[in-house]
Amino acid sequence: MRPDRQALIDEFFVMVRKLNRTGSDIMHVREFFWGASEIRAFVPPTVEFMTVLRTYNAVLFHEFRKSLVPNTSMHILANVHMEAGEALISLGITSLEELQMAVKGKITALAQEG
Repeated sequence: MRPDRQALIDEFFVMVRKLNRTGSDIMHVREFFWGASEIRAFVPPTVEFMTVLRTYNAVLFHEFRKSLVPNTSMHILANVHMEAGEALISLGITSLEELQMAVKGKITALAQEG
């Protein structure tokens, strides 16, 4: 984990793009969030990350949340509700093109036309 907010956001979206719905995905997600929880140089946008994961990969988020020990800080954060749009704006994503680039790593033709 790099101690820079934008680098952490970039790292999160790289991870999201690599998720392929396998059993090992939960391990990658857990490692990312535990690493983020150790950052002390700034407050990581953990709730925003969890909101994006919940929105774009609900099954994996549910499995991740089930794997957490109840009443721990990570479990509590996983149960905080935030609107997906609010989370994306907080992460610096304000357009469809930025969203597609972050989540898919590319901009589709439909977004380029609109």
